[in-house]
Amino acid sequence: MFMARFLAVFLFFSLVSAVPTLPADEVEALKEIGKALGKADWNFTANPCGGFGSGWITNSFETGFVNNLTCNCTFQNNSVCHVTKIRLRSQNLPGILPPQLVRLPYLEELDLARNYLSGPIPPEWGASKLVNISLLGNRLTGPIPKEIGNISTLIELILEVNQLSGSLPPELGKLTRLSRLLLSSNNFSGELPSSLGAITTLTDLRISDNHFTGSIPKYIQNWPNLGKLGIQASGLSGPIPSEIGLLTKLLDLRISDLNGGSSSFPPLNSLTKLKTLILRSCNIVGMLPDNLDGLENVKTLSVQFYPLLYCIFRNLDAIP
Repeated sequence: MFMARFLAVFLFFSLVSAVPTLPADEVEALKEIGKALGKADWNFTANPCGGFGSGWITNSFETGFVNNLTCNCTFQNNSVCHVTKIRLRSQNLPGILPPQLVRLPYLEELDLARNYLSGPIPPEWGASKLVNISLLGNRLTGPIPKEIGNISTLIELILEVNQLSGSLPPELGKLTRLSRLLLSSNNFSGELPSSLGAITTLTDLRISDNHFTGSIPKYIQNWPNLGKLGIQASGLSGPIPSEIGLLTKLLDLRISDLNGGSSSFPPLNSLTKLKTLILRSCNIVGMLPDNLDGLENVKTLSVQFYPLLYCIFRNLDAIP
């Protein structure tokens, strides 16, 4: 009987010791990150990499509440874990963005959307290896630090609906893997840096509802994979460059409220994949082109210009 109990206890502690855990320095980093964010319910008596049932992963798809910390535990023969994703959406977090993220060297995804986080984006993040950053819908202020351009692994940078300001740093052009750059609904100003033309991997660019100056750049032709382009009330001036006709993968094109002089209807017939087209208050003059056969896949169309006013906003099976 004694031997059976001894073996049971030995087996229990052997199994417990075999459960992969985070290194102590990453646990301490998580404590500091949680404190900065105002995340008070992380339970450090449980294994942060314990998955469902550990208290570290709880979601509510109806409310958009997401509470995920994801680990990769395949290191050193499955004996060591590292944090790879932090997703804390719609949690009313009241804190600031933590510089301590760089103490999680394997972190790839950070999603803090729809909280009440304030203050600046830490320049320290430039030393990270993040792939996806989403800070949508917070109260962040200040400029985008130039150090963000050092995150060579970055594919998505989502900063929409904040109070960020200042000019875009030219260093963003160093993000040669960037696919999605979403900056709408902020207070950005100044001209778009020419270095953005070097990001040939862009598939989604949204800069609406800002205070930019200058014209829509002709280097948009350097974005052959662009599927979505949003330039509504951005502060930019026209005309819409003819180079827009080279973006043959565009599915969604929205331009409105351009400053500056007038121009004719842009060449769009080559955009045969386009499904949404919005051109409003763009200082377009003259008549609609007789031939819009290239746009037969458009489902949503809103076009307004003077002296001919042509304004439609409806679902279409095809443009007549």
